[in-house]
Amino acid sequence: MYYGWIIVGIIFLSSFASAVQLNPTLSVFIKPITNEFDWNRSDLAGAVTIGTIIGGIVASIVGPILDRFGPRWILSFSFLFLGTLVILLGQVEALWHFYIITISTRVLIQGFINITCQTVVARWFLKLRGRAMAMANMGQRFGTGVIPYFTQSIVIHQDWRSAARSIGILTWILTLIPTTMWLKRKPQDMGLLPDGKLLTNTDLDEENNINNYEISYTLKDALRNRTFFILGGIATIASFVATGVNFNMIPYLTDIGMPADQAVTILLIWSLSGIPGLLIVGFLAERFSNKLILFGCYSLITFGVMLLTSIDTFADGIIFAILHGGSFGTSLLLQNLILANYYGPDSLGTLRGAIIPFQMTGNSIGPLVATIIYDTQGSYSQAMNLYIFLLFLILVAILFIRVPLRKRISQ
Repeated sequence: MYYGWIIVGIIFLSSFASAVQLNPTLSVFIKPITNEFDWNRSDLAGAVTIGTIIGGIVASIVGPILDRFGPRWILSFSFLFLGTLVILLGQVEALWHFYIITISTRVLIQGFINITCQTVVARWFLKLRGRAMAMANMGQRFGTGVIPYFTQSIVIHQDWRSAARSIGILTWILTLIPTTMWLKRKPQDMGLLPDGKLLTNTDLDEENNINNYEISYTLKDALRNRTFFILGGIATIASFVATGVNFNMIPYLTDIGMPADQAVTILLIWSLSGIPGLLIVGFLAERFSNKLILFGCYSLITFGVMLLTSIDTFADGIIFAILHGGSFGTSLLLQNLILANYYGPDSLGTLRGAIIPFQMTGNSIGPLVATIIYDTQGSYSQAMNLYIFLLFLILVAILFIRVPLRKRISQ
């Protein structure tokens, strides 16, 4: 078996474990923590905002390091510290405790873990890149459904502190051994080329091994291309909308009268609905226009948010979960896949690192804006209207995407 599929499995587990501090899981903690300490929701969102912005800045530094030295120790130490911090979350007694822990975990997630999980697999595949990255991304979709459900169950039967300790230990179990022992940098380190072809003496004589298949843009080259800026803008606006919806999903559903167990079930269905979508889009992206698929994906996301504003029953919530969850999961895949397909894998960490500070600014402000609107007006309605408007802007921006000129060298 080609070792690239082992890499896919490790990134699957890493992406799954990263969900312990992603917005769907954090949303489970919002009401228990605010009820115990009498804090505002925007107090909690403020910590997420600060940590995410700092994480975006850190990612711009980590990207080039990842391209040069590989992912093993970056992921291993990140998950070691992440598990520790999530366990310590269960000991919080003051707002400043919460801020230190949450800011630190967000820096680890956005500055180290996500950028690594988003870029590693692309180096190992070319023809099969779509399906490989889709399978790796499925880990986060499983995680953002299963981990909040698991967390909510512990909160209901015990308390939120026990839930924090449990998911912190789970992080260690899932990640430390695979990332430390089996994670490799690129196929050439094992005498292979992407998709599992053997590296021959002829390949070694070429100026760059990977160039037998694909030439990559440097950051300097990409910055001369308009599409790179459009993709960065789409990622930034999409993150603003997505995190605003995800962070507030359970509070929003319970505010409209839905029981907590039904709300977390909708979140579970929302997350798992992305799995078949990922597989379908992964295969389609190997054969059809990535731009066309991206437009269809965001069209469904827009309709999903519109549907969220009119949910009345549990059945309505399930329809929203299937529609929005399925399309949201594929949007994250397509953002990374288009970047790899358009600009090549060699400098992918550096390219992602250039976009992430802006994307994480949107990511961080999204929950804060929604919670401020809620705290001041007692409703999320204006936040939802803003999200719908921004999603229509994304659809317009996609129409201006053009495939960059690419050079290819025949084998």
